[in-house]
Amino acid sequence: MISIIIVNYKVKDELLKCLKSIYSSKPKVKFEVVVVDNDESKKIEKPLLNEFPKVVYIKSPKNLGFGAGNNLGAQYAKGEYLFFLNPDTKIIGNTIDGLYRFISNSKNTGIVAPLLIDKEGRPFKRQGSRKLDIFNAIFSLSFFEKIFPKPAKDFYLENWNKKTSKAVDVVPGTCFMISTELFKKLGGFDESFFLYFEENDLCNRVKRLGYNIYILSNSKIYHEIGASTKKISDSTKIFNKSRYIYFKKYYGLPQALLLESFLRLNRYYVYIVLLFLFAFFLRVYNISQSMPFIGDQGWFYLSARDILLTGKVPLVGITSSHTWLHQGPLWTYMLAGVLFVFKYNPISGAYLTALFGGLTALLMYKLGTLMFSKKTGVIAGLIYSCCPLVVIFDRMPYHPTPIPFFVVLYIYLIYKWVNGNIRSFPAILFLLAILYNLELATFILFFPLLILLIYGLIRKRLWAKNLFNRKTAVFSLISIIVPMLPVIIYDFSNKFHQTIVFFLWVFYKPFNILINKSAQSVNVTEMIKFLLLAIQRLVFGPSLIVAVLLFISSFFVLFYLVFKQRIQIGESRFILLFLLTFSTCGILMSGTPSDAYLPMIFPSTIFTISIFIEFIINKRGTKYLGILIFTIVIIGNVYSVKNIIFGYDFDYRMQAVNKVINLTKGAQYNLLGKGVNSQYESYTMNYEYLLWWKGYPPSKTNQKTKIIIEEKNGQILVSKNSNQ
Repeated sequence: MISIIIVNYKVKDELLKCLKSIYSSKPKVKFEVVVVDNDESKKIEKPLLNEFPKVVYIKSPKNLGFGAGNNLGAQYAKGEYLFFLNPDTKIIGNTIDGLYRFISNSKNTGIVAPLLIDKEGRPFKRQGSRKLDIFNAIFSLSFFEKIFPKPAKDFYLENWNKKTSKAVDVVPGTCFMISTELFKKLGGFDESFFLYFEENDLCNRVKRLGYNIYILSNSKIYHEIGASTKKISDSTKIFNKSRYIYFKKYYGLPQALLLESFLRLNRYYVYIVLLFLFAFFLRVYNISQSMPFIGDQGWFYLSARDILLTGKVPLVGITSSHTWLHQGPLWTYMLAGVLFVFKYNPISGAYLTALFGGLTALLMYKLGTLMFSKKTGVIAGLIYSCCPLVVIFDRMPYHPTPIPFFVVLYIYLIYKWVNGNIRSFPAILFLLAILYNLELATFILFFPLLILLIYGLIRKRLWAKNLFNRKTAVFSLISIIVPMLPVIIYDFSNKFHQTIVFFLWVFYKPFNILINKSAQSVNVTEMIKFLLLAIQRLVFGPSLIVAVLLFISSFFVLFYLVFKQRIQIGESRFILLFLLTFSTCGILMSGTPSDAYLPMIFPSTIFTISIFIEFIINKRGTKYLGILIFTIVIIGNVYSVKNIIFGYDFDYRMQAVNKVINLTKGAQYNLLGKGVNSQYESYTMNYEYLLWWKGYPPSKTNQKTKIIIEEKNGQILVSKNSNQ
């Protein structure tokens, strides 16, 4: 007797068709059918047994996987032979009898399988294979298959014409017959394999015992490939894991790890690596000569240095334009880490921000793919890599530089939250606290969150209502407090100016500007001009007109796509439009033309441009126009970046530092600033750090020798004023 064992997973219709084909084929050999139901959510017992009462139905306790499910079925089997069959198949003719006659009449045959055919009756090109070893894996399971196709064709036996039976090393796991005695001797399927590669493992063990394995050309089964595996969301992850388990079992841990690392180098990983290298290169090339290093940067460098030298940890960062307001201390902590590793070398800070830039380019690609499309992700990643304004910031170790990295995550988590992922909400608050630490102006991003929350509560959306539970409230509170803890501690001894007074000021300032025009630091015209120039540096460096036209076109296309969807709040493009509009208007309303405010709009602006380019590419008749626009943007921005890369900002500052050293000749001296903005304490702090790093720090006490530094018309003037 033959026991036909079928493991079902979410393919009820296919299973019923398969069973009909078994009974319709009317095998002469006595048989039984055992169905193992691996489906966790649905039971097929009633419809199955109503139509096929003789079937042995077994409900597994959970989704056991392919091998373990078949092992469970084998425990209930009474036949002399086991015929493992996928539910997405149909028996053709007397296949079961043919397989039984062959294996029962050949003592040296361990496994026999039928030929798999498609719905047109044609045999699949690939079925059965040689033994899977390291060589075959490299040339058949990696990108090498497309470069060197012949080894893969040999491995998959593609030259076999399928008109004659074939001795093989491995049969497809779709269907095959084996004696119950041999199956038990082998210990059944190795249950370490949840899915995939279990047939390779079983056939290896059969061959080791000296048995032959065949595929019979005169026995045929129709196979609808992947009916069950299509229902598995993480099939790629399972495939990779099973492949690793296979090679670890037969070739050991070190070789399995090395091989798996190589096999995962597909086009996705190659693109990821190349994108990161491209972005990182533009951010670090010639950095030792061209790194911007202004006075405010010097403040952070000195503060980070003092953490390492004295152990004194600052609770806040540099003051803002309002002296009672400080930036957060997070950037100081980050900087201290790299200065420690690189022995206080000032260039090390640029490597940290370059790393943030490269990682942000990867996030633009990955999250752009998840939120919009693969094409948008690719375009956004490449454009972000070479935007002139982005590159300027990423080559400048300064507190606003990491902002885009966290803003991309913020956009994605907002999208996840309004689509029902409640756990995203505490993470959003955590990111807002991080962003506030880096630059106070990013508090603007709190308001879109607040508006969405109010909207969700009014419209009784679950993603808003479900926030009001103890667990979410606790995590949300912790998410805010942890990044803000230094500032909170600082506030207890400083009359809470940093938080409470700041919040009051934030709400008061926009209304004051609207009512009292004199409250603006600059007029609206100047702010618009500032934003237009920012768009040029961000979108298309060579031309203001082209950049503005591209931005406006992209904005209106995004607007059109959003309203075409009838304003679905959870739609990713609505989230993007909402955040871009709000943050841009927030900068405009601030009345302060500060470059430090701009990084918060980098990701949303570039995503918008990328969606526009994809829209043109996908539109019938304009594909090549879209590709041309994309190419021009990339080439134009790379050309603009060239001028940034080959600058000499840091080199000029080091020349000034060397001149100071030569003028003092080892004597004690004071370092003073002169000219525009020299009234600010940080004016000479960059030079102070560099002089300390070179071993010639200025004195903190009054000295007769005064060294005066003036930055004027792009030049650094150094002079000596001695009162001897």
